[in-house]
Amino acid sequence: MIPPFFVTATGTDAGKTHILCALLAAALKRGHDPLALKPVLSGFNADDIATSDSARLLTALDCEATPETVAAITPWRFAAALSPDMAASRAGAALSLSDIAAFCGQAADGAPGPVFIEGAGGLMSPIAQDGLNLDLILALQARPILVCGTYLGAISHTLTAVEAMRGRWAPPARVILNPHPAGPVPPEETADALARFNVDVQVWTEDAADAVLDALKL
Repeated sequence: MIPPFFVTATGTDAGKTHILCALLAAALKRGHDPLALKPVLSGFNADDIATSDSARLLTALDCEATPETVAAITPWRFAAALSPDMAASRAGAALSLSDIAAFCGQAADGAPGPVFIEGAGGLMSPIAQDGLNLDLILALQARPILVCGTYLGAISHTLTAVEAMRGRWAPPARVILNPHPAGPVPPEETADALARFNVDVQVWTEDAADAVLDALKL
């Protein structure tokens, strides 16, 4: 199996889905046949699937978002907008790291093109009742893409996430800084600060998807 890419973040609402959708659309334009998986999703409303992260990924791939296609890329869906382990407990469901890894591995093994897996929450958030997003990255031997913000405190969160990845032999394939309108300083200034501590950052812009794919050798 060719190692998949795993899109994670320093925390929730950092822009993982937004950036992954742009990468998928750009990969399609390059002639690739990418596969996107969002194995676990919390805060899912079955009556409004069109606004779900999974539906957005399917739309980016020019696929129709239906209950069936959403279920195919997101087999674990929970109504509670909590971390997956808590959301699963509220639903009385079992959610194990081995099951999630097996699903992702089987899907990636038969994929004709690059595989992108989107995590749930931040890098160190539980994605299962017995494992974190980082644990899933390691189980899949995935190449992580770390999405960061530009809010006050983002430098600390980013450096902490990168050190956690390096400490467990999962250095990020790419670190993407997703600017926030309310950021205290220009994103380039945050990128410069991170560079002083040996973190190479790609500042996200409307036309950054191709540069990121180039860096990923796609």
